Amino acid sequence: MEPVTGPISRDDYMQVLVARQQAWHARNPHVKLPALYEWFIEDGDELYVIVPKQAPAPKKTVTPRVYRSAESLRAERDKLDADMARVAGAGDPGDRAATNLSPYSRSRAAASAGRRRFAQMDRALERYTAMSRRRDALDSRIAKAEAREARRNGDA
Repeated sequence: MEPVTGPISRDDYMQVLVARQQAWHARNPHVKLPALYEWFIEDGDELYVIVPKQAPAPKKTVTPRVYRSAESLRAERDKLDADMARVAGAGDPGDRAATNLSPYSRSRAAASAGRRRFAQMDRALERYTAMSRRRDALDSRIAKAEAREARRNGDA
């Protein structure tokens, strides 16, 4: 195949590479795997291939960050406080005898009830701990929001 000597579009150049590949396969019929197109690029071909210019990517429009107000964060914290109080009071069975149930009791029914009670207390403790961490995070966010609002209002 002759080398490329004049300007050529990229689609026409692909046809040249396909022709070079087919000619190579005709000379090497014992090779069963297809030859890669990269094998048929000759030195100097890149000087004549016309690649269209890509338009620059449009610049991203930056949207300003939206912060939550301290008031909305306080409302969420108040709701969380109510949920924490509910979870803390959920462990009280109302029956004083139920507090003495043990999972190690000799009675099968009492042991089963004790395991259920302990599992309930464990779940309540896990939920309360997660809520407590969330409350601490909200307290921090409220302090930041108050400082941000004070700066915006010119109080600081």
